[in-house]
This record gives sequence, structure tokens and C-alpha cells, in this order.
Amino acid sequence: MTQSSGNVVTVGEPNWAPLENILPPEECQEYMYMGRAGEIELYKHRWTRRYLNIGTDCRSFYFYSDGKYVEISQAAALAHVRN
Repeated sequence: MTQSSGNVVTVGEPNWAPLENILPPEECQEYMYMGRAGEIELYKHRWTRRYLNIGTDCRSFYFYSDGKYVEISQAAALAHVRN
């Protein structure tokens, strides 16, 4: 399990590529860009208010817990944000 302590969030120009690589366009519209923590892009679902945190490699997904980002599966990340 990979962990990242990059908890400093920076907000700049939105990077939609990681989200667009895993979700269909109509579903991407349900997310807001919240910023970046190191190499992790942060998106918040408009309705559930939960975060979908995607690595810039578009293959790694993270859950924020105890002050750090912990790598989880794509299925777990999507289940968390949708429920």
C-alpha cells in the first residue's frame, strides 16, 4: 500500500485529464475540481460531497485518512464517492 503525506493542497488551473480518463463525459459534470496535493488531483462530487482523489498517472486512487493519502483501488474509490 502506497501512502503520500503531500497534504498541502494547491489550487491552480484545473486538470480534468485524470477524471476524464476514467469517467464518461456526462458523469464528469458531477465533479468540481478542488486542487492538487503533490501528484494527486482532487475532485469533489457535487451531490455526495465526497472526494475522488486521482494520481496524475490516472491509475492510482487515494483515500485521505489520518493526515495522509492512502492508495486504494479504483473500484473502492468510486464506490466511496458515489455512496
